[in-house]
Amino acid sequence: MAKTINKVKEIDVAAVEGNKTLAAAVDRRAVERCKEAIEKLGVVHTPIVGVAKNGNRLLLSGQCGLTALRELGVKKMGAIEVDATSGAGSRAKLSLLLLSLQEKPGALCEGLLLQEAVGAGVPRPEIQAMLGKSASWVSNRLALAVRLDANVYEMVRSGLLEPRSAVEVARLPQAAQFAFAETAVREGLPKSAVELLVAGYNDKDCPDAVKAQMLKEPRDALKRMADRRQTAKAGRAGRRNAVSPLGFIDEAVKSLKLQMAALRQAFSAMSPQEAGAHMNAIKELELNLSETLETIQGIVSLGKRGCGHGAR
Repeated sequence: MAKTINKVKEIDVAAVEGNKTLAAAVDRRAVERCKEAIEKLGVVHTPIVGVAKNGNRLLLSGQCGLTALRELGVKKMGAIEVDATSGAGSRAKLSLLLLSLQEKPGALCEGLLLQEAVGAGVPRPEIQAMLGKSASWVSNRLALAVRLDANVYEMVRSGLLEPRSAVEVARLPQAAQFAFAETAVREGLPKSAVELLVAGYNDKDCPDAVKAQMLKEPRDALKRMADRRQTAKAGRAGRRNAVSPLGFIDEAVKSLKLQMAALRQAFSAMSPQEAGAHMNAIKELELNLSETLETIQGIVSLGKRGCGHGAR
């Protein structure tokens, strides 16, 4: 027999408390898209609201939709109400269940939800089982939430900094995060620029002066980094176009042959008495030079055959 399950109720939009953790995954563009969808189609994804013992309603899923409804001036909305009177641990488990149903809530939001669950006493193995994720995945997301400076998180929650950019900012040393995030917001830096600057700042060879410039004048720092990359690229191209190692070996072989010829000529010009005094040493030197020459010629021959094979 077919079953119909419908737990949607009409409630006051103003009566629902927004979820600060979920707000970390919401950016301005997402809210605008949501508003456009609501105006054309209505509420596509039904919000889920937890009802506490005192009757307060806390949003558990659908922060973007709730924000859009408030900005559109909507007074009533359909929502699924669930019991949230069993304590923080029960609510955290429900949040994880909802998290597991979302495709891409964002790494920062995932880390913050996991942090809440761990803080509420939910064991990590249970978290892994609920989400179908590995221990390393859970650890990485938790590390992201822990690394992010509290002031930077507030910037995300208030909508000043995009969550994706905040994930990159979290890779910086905590002492530099807030100053960098403030500058990134002031300059309107896209996520791609933030990513480049963070990678440059974390480079162990990055001079302190350049790091300071990244925090105060990020666009100038980006230009400086681009110039350095261009110079390095030109240097690599120059080295590729320079004389090949085989060419140097060819020159060495020619020089060695000339030196051996000069040695023979000098030896022939000596008197028998002079030659006799150096005979053994000269013969040993000539033997060593001949063996070295044969070895070098063999290397050159192999190298040329290898280059020829690669060209084909």
